[in-house]
Amino acid sequence: MSYIPVTLNHFRALKAWADSSNAQVDLDIRTFNLEVKLRNRYYTLKPRFLLNKNGQMAYSTELARNVTGFIGWLPYDILRWDISQDKLLFKGFLKKAELGFPATWPSISDAEGGFLVKQPTGSFGYQISGPYRNVGEVPAVKDAVLENKSVGIDFAEQFIVGTNLKVWFWGATAFYAHVHAYPTVMGDGVSTLQVLIESRLAQTGKTLGADEGSANVLCSLNFQQVKLADILPRGREVWIDFRYGRQYASTSPTAESDNDLGRVNAHIRQQIDAMGVKVGQECLRRFKAPVLYSVDGVTDEAGKVWWLEINSNPILPPDGYPLVFFSLFGADKKS
Repeated sequence: MSYIPVTLNHFRALKAWADSSNAQVDLDIRTFNLEVKLRNRYYTLKPRFLLNKNGQMAYSTELARNVTGFIGWLPYDILRWDISQDKLLFKGFLKKAELGFPATWPSISDAEGGFLVKQPTGSFGYQISGPYRNVGEVPAVKDAVLENKSVGIDFAEQFIVGTNLKVWFWGATAFYAHVHAYPTVMGDGVSTLQVLIESRLAQTGKTLGADEGSANVLCSLNFQQVKLADILPRGREVWIDFRYGRQYASTSPTAESDNDLGRVNAHIRQQIDAMGVKVGQECLRRFKAPVLYSVDGVTDEAGKVWWLEINSNPILPPDGYPLVFFSLFGADKKS
């Protein structure tokens, strides 16, 4: 299901808010800037787009030729936030805030148990290899020093098997979430894993070996101690990727929100809210106002959330516009 990057969903959310607040909203089609007027105040909101850059996803503030989707308007320019640009700095923030996160090792050769190899920078699940069961599986072991924040320095991170969790916040308030199980294939007692996986990838026009994530697929199988040539018993499932957003399934546009926040249990919600309190305080210290950010994590079988990274310039789910406008214009007279 595809909800957030559907442009009309953003227009629907804007119209609903404008109708309820009697606000004036004008779009400059040349710049895609949005001017919003209400109660003798006005603000200009800047657009964000999703684009394909050399086969990988990236964000843009301009409607360039390689733009593939629209991802929202915000009342400020791109934010430069060190804890979102360096995963190791974010882990330091989490430690100080006493929030859960996986163990890390500055030297990959010191990693214990299941682990991933990451770089301090990067987003969209790129620059991640693994998972590995032991150091001998890593193609090229590189030492990383935690004090060295240079781009390209690898480090090892404990691999937590669980369910992907992505939460969007406006300031201290969580307002949207995705809860995604790992994509799987199920054995039929006849087909090899390679056949099953290639059939799954074909749903999105990908092929095994040609996709940037194929190495992660092969590592995922190896971690579960199965091979492409294996024929799984009927009914047995194996997961083929662990990264958020890799569902390997066809999607179609929908006007129905896919917000999972109201469906998480109380224990997980408590951990989400604790994250909002800590990062919301940091937002006010840095920017003197609420801003949009998202936090990625994984939830284990016991319901513990292990936080992984933060994005200071994420997609804005359409459901977030009322919070944004409340910060700008205050409470609606009808509320």
